[in-house]
Amino acid sequence: MQGKHANLPTPATTMKLSVVIVNYNVKAYLEQCLRTVYEALKGMEGEVFVVDNQSTDGSVEMVQREFPGVHLVANQQNMGFSRANNQAIRQCRGEYILLLNPDTVVGEDVFHKVMAFMDANPKAGGLGVKMIDGTGRFLPESKRGLPTPTVAFYKIIGLSRLFPNSKSFGRYHLGHLPEDETAPIEILSGACMFLRRSVLDEVGLLDESFFMYGEDIDLSYRIRLGGYENWYFPQARIIHYKGESTKKSSVNYVFVFYNAMVIFARKHFTRRGPQLFSAIIRGAIYLSAAAAIGMRFLHHALLPLLDLAIVYLCLSLFPGMGPETGPWHHALLGLVGIGAMAVAGNYDVPGRWTHVAKGIGALALVVLAARPWLHSEFMEAILLVASAAALMIAVRAILRLFNFRIGASPVRERTRILAIGSPNETKPAMALLWQTHYGLDKEVLIDPRTTGSGELRKQILRAVKEERLREVVFSARDMPMDQVIALMGELKTANVIFKIAQPGAKFIIGPGTTESVNDLLVLPDHAVSSSAPRRHRRALDIVLAVALLVTAPVGIWWIPRKQKFLGNCMDILTGRSTWVGYGTSVHDRRLPPLRPSVLSPTLSDGLPDVPLITRRANLEYAKDYRMFKDLRRVLTNYRLLGT
Repeated sequence: MQGKHANLPTPATTMKLSVVIVNYNVKAYLEQCLRTVYEALKGMEGEVFVVDNQSTDGSVEMVQREFPGVHLVANQQNMGFSRANNQAIRQCRGEYILLLNPDTVVGEDVFHKVMAFMDANPKAGGLGVKMIDGTGRFLPESKRGLPTPTVAFYKIIGLSRLFPNSKSFGRYHLGHLPEDETAPIEILSGACMFLRRSVLDEVGLLDESFFMYGEDIDLSYRIRLGGYENWYFPQARIIHYKGESTKKSSVNYVFVFYNAMVIFARKHFTRRGPQLFSAIIRGAIYLSAAAAIGMRFLHHALLPLLDLAIVYLCLSLFPGMGPETGPWHHALLGLVGIGAMAVAGNYDVPGRWTHVAKGIGALALVVLAARPWLHSEFMEAILLVASAAALMIAVRAILRLFNFRIGASPVRERTRILAIGSPNETKPAMALLWQTHYGLDKEVLIDPRTTGSGELRKQILRAVKEERLREVVFSARDMPMDQVIALMGELKTANVIFKIAQPGAKFIIGPGTTESVNDLLVLPDHAVSSSAPRRHRRALDIVLAVALLVTAPVGIWWIPRKQKFLGNCMDILTGRSTWVGYGTSVHDRRLPPLRPSVLSPTLSDGLPDVPLITRRANLEYAKDYRMFKDLRRVLTNYRLLGT
């Protein structure tokens, strides 16, 4: 039952706590995490390790520059979570070891509280803390039960979600245990896992058979098999942004996570019918993957489907439509109308009422053009469009009322924000947010130095309610993190997003977002990731590919690599590549991802392909996309279309 490295020699213990953080391409989160870790280590002998799994976002350089005291391990390949943690654990000298995710924020009192508890409970081999997300809500994975075949089955079929507080059905997250009660548990979360070094020497390190996910379950189980206890300790609290390193809504996550469960079952349930358990888990993999794909499709397609149903209903019930038209005519015209609305930008994200107006105008043109086919009068067609428009607007209003973020549900582009901090810190933070939000609808400032913590909570709640604020930004320099975490937990029902502005507003971090001047794309209407430019790029790709293939019998003789040219045309038609995109001599994760391209701005504009120039050209292309520039690049570089 031991890990692969159980018998390694233990370094001499000379300090209380060793903190190990495995990082992969989350530089801003890592920097914030390290700042809070060092604050929490004050008054305690400790050391910090960062193991970087081949990040490409400048994480290694940031650690070297900002945190020279960190023990940095810069891997040249992605070693996985278990192997990377083990690399550092073998070098740790602490009596206790903390495995910590980079997308976490630690309060100043966390380490001292945990160490006191562990010292007082020598049978405690591991400990987990209370975790909240970026909206202040409790994360149920803070305390978990052992995923036995029965527990796993309840989770897979959804009984644990239907009955989260049941002692039987909700055992995966131990829903029957109060979130604020200290209690022994079975499984710790790898996001924040305090471990006694002597116990690790006895039961072994993380099992490297698990590349990602499942290793925390395996180690927690082995700690208990070794005669020790795992504890849930809610008096210590952290923020966990939950999945900034790996997006847990993805289909890939489903496969990786459930395959980790299969490995765990084979290892520990050999005598309990692992074949059946593996079969259940594998069935869950495909069901969950199908559900993830279905939900992703529904997220993007629900609004167009609702609009199609509205158009079909109006065509079917409107008395002015001729008797010659039937269901197939209505369905076909509805599809054409929805297509026209999409082209007009009705489903662009973020959605605006102007997009809806353009879409309704496009629908009106389609219906008016189809009047002879529908055998309807002009006013009848106008009334039909007006009826459909009224229903569409009502549907969007209802979706927004119930906070459904579906497709392009109209939302405010400009945000109402509450900033909590001193004027010296909040002013640059607001200036940064003004740019990244393309203007703010409302700014409210509260200086925490002028009021007590109890009154501060009341002020925040009052401001959020009266001013209809959507974001609350805390200044890290003006407020201790344990106070920020406490306020987030108390304000979790306020339905706002919480963000933390780093000293000097160098960057601002929230759930799923990092905002900084370096990441800023300041032209929202022309940024390559915006909905309209994406649509224009794809339309231009298809039109050019078709035109080039039609004229190929003549034009192909001017292209040196003819076979490659034809292959490029087919790849672009199938969506595997694009005519114009980024230069590939540099890789900048700050930029929105694009398909591989035939031409780059540097190549097509005759610029030297050196890293500095390519990086600037890529950034300019991402910030200010123009369809006619791409058309010019393709036409003036015709001979290069076979590269």
